[in-house]
Parts: sequence; structure tokens; C-alpha cells
Amino acid sequence: MGRSLALGTAFLVVVGLGLATMADRSEAMGFCNCCDSQPAQSCSKVCASNDPEGGMCSVVVDYDGAGSASAGTNRLNGMSLKDMTLGDPSPWQLELFRRFMEKARRHAVASYKKAMRQLKTHQITKTDFDSADALYREALVNYYHGIRAYLDRVGTKSD
Repeated sequence: MGRSLALGTAFLVVVGLGLATMADRSEAMGFCNCCDSQPAQSCSKVCASNDPEGGMCSVVVDYDGAGSASAGTNRLNGMSLKDMTLGDPSPWQLELFRRFMEKARRHAVASYKKAMRQLKTHQITKTDFDSADALYREALVNYYHGIRAYLDRVGTKSD
């Protein structure tokens, strides 16, 4: 009884560490705009394998790198994800993508709520709040584009 309890506990610890490691992998994910003249280093490989349709330039998901976003910014800001390409992800990469999108959405909501609190306590101006509001709205639109691409990929009707 004691040995099976110890083995069960060890198994749960290993599974927990594995899930924590995979959750951290969603941090190392981003978007690449392959039309950039100087793509980020992690985007070079992704863009080389991407063949744009009819000269259209779309954003490609970089599953193994941070993409072209600068550190500390929400990755749902800065480029339109309307014509995003998911590439050919494994089922696990697709799940990590979903988690990545959810985390970025939660970050956008938290930033917006913080700006709203700061406006109410007169720590920021209305202009500063309006720029935070614009970033929030852009992030939500991009979130919905990303989730629609995810749902289309997994075969769930998104409309």
C-alpha cells in the first residue's frame, strides 16, 4: 500500500511538471509578419516555409519562437490577425496556441481594467486611457480572429 502510494505520488509530480513545462511553452509562441523586410530571427524559419497565396501577406504563427513582438507587449497588438495562417501544427501545438490566445486575451482585459482604475483615481489622463482602450479593442478583435482560425482548424463551426 505504501509503495503504490509513493509511486502514485511520483507519477502525479512528473505529470504536473510536464504540464507546467508545456504551459511555459505557450509563452514562447508568437506571430510573424513575413512581409517585413527584416523579420525577427525566429521568424526566418517560419517565413521560409510559408508560401503566401496570390501575393497576399498574412501573419504566420511561430510555434517555436516569440515571433516579431517586442518584449513586454501583448502579442495580440501590433498586427492584424484577420488572414492568419496556422501552418501545420501538431494537436499539442494547436492546444498551446489556444492557451496562448487565452492568456493574451486575459492580459488585455487586465491592462484595460488597470487603466480604468487609474483613470478613476486620476493617475492617468483621458488621452492615456483612450490609447489603452484602443489597444484593448485591437487585442480583442485579434483574439477573435485567432480563435476563429483555431476553431476552423479543429473542425468546430465558428459562426
